[in-house]
Amino acid sequence: MFFKKKGIKLVAPLSGTAVSLEEVPDPAFSQGLIGDGIAIKPNKGVLVSPCDGEVAHLIDTYHSVIIAHKSGLEVLMHIGVNTVSLKGEGFNPLVKMGDAVKQGQPLIEFDIAAIEAKGFPVITPIIMANAEVVSKLTKKSGSMTAGETLALEVEVK
Repeated sequence: MFFKKKGIKLVAPLSGTAVSLEEVPDPAFSQGLIGDGIAIKPNKGVLVSPCDGEVAHLIDTYHSVIIAHKSGLEVLMHIGVNTVSLKGEGFNPLVKMGDAVKQGQPLIEFDIAAIEAKGFPVITPIIMANAEVVSKLTKKSGSMTAGETLALEVEVK
């Protein structure tokens, strides 16, 4: 029996410029230790859902969220580098764990200027958190508009 692979189109969760993970100044992301994906250098402080799904995990400092797609794919979005140490300052969650979300729905608002003023880069990795379900990942780069621009195409097993 043959099974058709499921293709998932993930829109940009942020407006800004999409770049390679190698540009993230944290080896856990830049060396792919956490998973594969892209990073976005945001120019607006609103993180939106890249797909329809459910908020599977929202870190209590609000700098990181995982959206679970119905296919089983889990998309991790981590706003900034070392921003956990801000203890939620500069972040405003708009969802909670377990919420159903639609593609393009705002998830977290954050203050880019305040975060950068404290010395933290806001470059944001978008990672396939459960790489074992991914059979193919196509990454886009360049200018992105949150909720509109195709950022990643993912085939799941």
